[in-house]
Amino acid sequence: MADLSPWLVSLLRCPSCGQPLVQGADQLRCASGHEFPVVGGVPVLLPAEDAPEVASQHLHQREFYDRVFEGQGAYRIELWQRAYVRRLRHLWEGTAEPFLDVGAGDAYTVIEAGRDGVHAVGCDLSLEGMRSGRALAEAQGVAESCAFVVCLAEKLPFRDSVFASAASIHVLEHLTDDRGALGELARVTRPAARVFIGAPNSFDHMPALLRPVYRWHDRRIGHLRQYSAADLEAKADAAGFRKVRLAFSAHWVKVWQLAMHLIASRLHLHDDRLWWWLEGIDERAGARENGLHVNLFLERR
Repeated sequence: MADLSPWLVSLLRCPSCGQPLVQGADQLRCASGHEFPVVGGVPVLLPAEDAPEVASQHLHQREFYDRVFEGQGAYRIELWQRAYVRRLRHLWEGTAEPFLDVGAGDAYTVIEAGRDGVHAVGCDLSLEGMRSGRALAEAQGVAESCAFVVCLAEKLPFRDSVFASAASIHVLEHLTDDRGALGELARVTRPAARVFIGAPNSFDHMPALLRPVYRWHDRRIGHLRQYSAADLEAKADAAGFRKVRLAFSAHWVKVWQLAMHLIASRLHLHDDRLWWWLEGIDERAGARENGLHVNLFLERR
């Protein structure tokens, strides 16, 4: 097994007891004897679970996203992903590193942060997603700056106050203990760290015609809840974050944007200019609360 990056190992701690981890031949081990495998260069740092409802949700989410990320091909950053990178780049630019993405999924934030020269860590429950992310980072020539870890958002296997910036993009709604996950995110970030949280807006603020579609989407993908801005702000505040900015996104114009993009893709047309024009309309509507998504830009107190 190739050695893990020393900078990554220095950030880690045992998710069961909180002690430092030492790398062995094919595993990580703490002084208390807890052992965790390293699979394809990805540490799998999952503690034993005891609550049946939590274990059931984690199993459902892991199986669902393993299927989504299995066998990903060459790295290709989609337009919607470029929009998120543009939105989030200020988190890691001009700050001390490293950057953390909790629920990194298809790894594009980690790879793009690595491309900017920042040490970036992606963590997710999906082993397939993290193994794919590692392979894509290698193919993009940024493997030295990027690392990937399998873990729970509610029990992050990182030392206290080690990340200068972090993001959690549409993760909280999947978790049985969203307050615990926010508390963990606060624990591993430094004071004054820049943090982004994205979540689905509450149904009563969504356009009425889109609510049935989103309810179907919730059931399919395993969402447990939605958030009003006030609810998300209150939970972030209780965890130790200070609100910097609130914005809503994915208004009605995003429906037209998606429809036009799908049509252009079918016809093999280049629609970047149209896509970004519509994206700008959505961004300018950020104060209007009738978007599908609520976005909080935070600072760690």
